[in-house]
Amino acid sequence: MCTSIYQVTLDRTHLLARTMDWPVLAVSPLFLPRHFKWASVYHHRVYENKYALVGGGSLSASRADLSDGVNEYGLMAQKLTFDNGARLVDEPNPAKVQLAAYEFVLYLLGNFKSVADLVDHLAEIELMSDVHNDIKFGKSEMHFALADPTGRVVVVEPTRQPMRVIENPLGVVTNSPDYDRQLEVPHNC
Repeated sequence: MCTSIYQVTLDRTHLLARTMDWPVLAVSPLFLPRHFKWASVYHHRVYENKYALVGGGSLSASRADLSDGVNEYGLMAQKLTFDNGARLVDEPNPAKVQLAAYEFVLYLLGNFKSVADLVDHLAEIELMSDVHNDIKFGKSEMHFALADPTGRVVVVEPTRQPMRVIENPLGVVTNSPDYDRQLEVPHNC
């Protein structure tokens, strides 16, 4: 089970670390410069990132996939598997930024400077199912850990539209259950 862990070092460096618990790790180091262009697998719309970023993921002619990373402003993000009732959107809407769930981290690191910046624009973004897609990417349920140099740490869960932003005072989140349940204290403690 993957786990996201936020830490602040003695020299006040903010880090969003993680475990990545897969039997085979298909992630490589990536650097994407400012103005990097990529096409969404959802509808082939081309996006151009404003900001440079580094992270772990994979890049091919048909797919850009970023598991985690940090952009030039210090916004950090990770995607974590989430099989807890994500509400992915089926219907196309050209007025929205519509992405496959696994593309969300790439989009937000390429286009936002901070957690607050993303929160201000989150209602403009929808995570899509592959119902109307010519490329089937399957049931792509994920939730996301984000942090920035201000020390704000949040979890974004697509359990409704617009997506839900949950403050993360512990700085830790894992794949499942949903974050609210992760905060519950067992009654037998």
